Amino acid sequence: MDNSAASNIDNGVGQFEAEASMAVVDAVPLFDVSEYPEEQRGIITECNRRIDEANNKYRVAKFREDMFAKGLKAGMYFCTFDRDEKMLSFEFNDETRQMLGYDGLEDLPNEFDSWVKTLVPEERDGIVKLFWDSVRIHRELPDITHATYRMQRKDGKIIWVTGAGRFIRRPDDGSLEIYMGCYRDITAQKDREEYLKIIEAIGKVFNFSLFIDVKDMSYRMISTNEYVEKVPKDPDALEFLKRNVDSSVAGSFRKSLYDWLNKDLILSAIEEHGSASMEFYSESAHRWFNGIFMLGDRNEDGSIAHIVYGCLDNTDAKLQNLAQQKLISEFETEIYIDSLSQIRNRRFLDEKLIYEPCHAVVMADIDLFKKVNDTAGHQGGDEAIQKVAKILNQSVRKEDVVVRYGGDEFMMVFFDITREDLENKLSYLQSAVRKVKIENSPEVKITMSFGGAYRTDLVKNLIETADKALYESKKIRDTYTVI
Repeated sequence: MDNSAASNIDNGVGQFEAEASMAVVDAVPLFDVSEYPEEQRGIITECNRRIDEANNKYRVAKFREDMFAKGLKAGMYFCTFDRDEKMLSFEFNDETRQMLGYDGLEDLPNEFDSWVKTLVPEERDGIVKLFWDSVRIHRELPDITHATYRMQRKDGKIIWVTGAGRFIRRPDDGSLEIYMGCYRDITAQKDREEYLKIIEAIGKVFNFSLFIDVKDMSYRMISTNEYVEKVPKDPDALEFLKRNVDSSVAGSFRKSLYDWLNKDLILSAIEEHGSASMEFYSESAHRWFNGIFMLGDRNEDGSIAHIVYGCLDNTDAKLQNLAQQKLISEFETEIYIDSLSQIRNRRFLDEKLIYEPCHAVVMADIDLFKKVNDTAGHQGGDEAIQKVAKILNQSVRKEDVVVRYGGDEFMMVFFDITREDLENKLSYLQSAVRKVKIENSPEVKITMSFGGAYRTDLVKNLIETADKALYESKKIRDTYTVI
């Protein structure tokens, strides 16, 4: 026996098993050529060839009929061979064409090359070699071998098939007469087997995980932990998860988790987004976790059959993220905060704010600031800028922004404000700024002029209008104008 071919069958492409088949009785016996005179043997040989051909067709029909009688209406192909074991014919049945998405004989002709092209390209050479190796050494192989391998549909989709290859040998000399393949699509089964392998692997990653049957919400525990083990079991997966929430999750997270543990919402999220997740803090474990629902597998009609729940410990990632946020905050403080006024600077406006939509932009500057500097000195001028910036910054919501636009000029951006509230705000600021006192120059009076642009637009589109409004206010000083 060819060791390499045997090795391929045992360990190579696909997965193979073997069994013995039933005995096959010939329809018509052949003539014994040796019993005839030499001059008649040519005619007798030709007769035997035609009998062989008739027997061949008869037995193909017989096997096809036998398999359908047993309810095996599966994909099939039939190869016939002459006595030198050269292939004479190759034939698909209609079920094969339907399984592979082909439409009739013209779409997938009865040719060996048609079968070859249905194999997955990267596996094609190996499976074809195995086929011909098996034909070559068929006498040393069992009558029936079972194989599982992949095929490619006309639309390019890859499917898994399993079935039996059957050697039918001539009884007189043992030569291969017919090779018949029978297979069915087991893609869904293989997908589930492969997914379960993935789930088992996920079980090693998840701190706690379940494989859940959507039909009745029964479940199989994939992985568990000491805190889960203390919780009384419940046959319903969601009820069991709620008991875990009661047992270990911090109170502030419980209501949101109860709302989240809703079958319809979970299935809808999986269909739309592929998963559903929620973060929570476990008081018993003193750790942060992320609960995740994912697709397990589907029914033949496409509906979800199983889902997977996994509880992933993300404490380290969360702490790392918080550390990164702190670094980002420190970085932004360094580059986006004006060192004198301690509010946002012009760089922040240009890089972060300029293309944001808002309701209002206000430009403002200190009236007669040169006079303030001349009277109180530059230190007095800096003090005025600091105190004005503090008043402006404390008067806006956390979501709104105050920027030192340059020198004694400031910008305010309001993301959600009515015109009435804006005017009230500017009136208040006008009064508040008047109360500013310069420490060593109490005689210096501080006032500001404000110009507001009110409409929903990008910040960049409102600056010019706000400048025009400020220009109108500066004609009078210590007032505000809103356009």
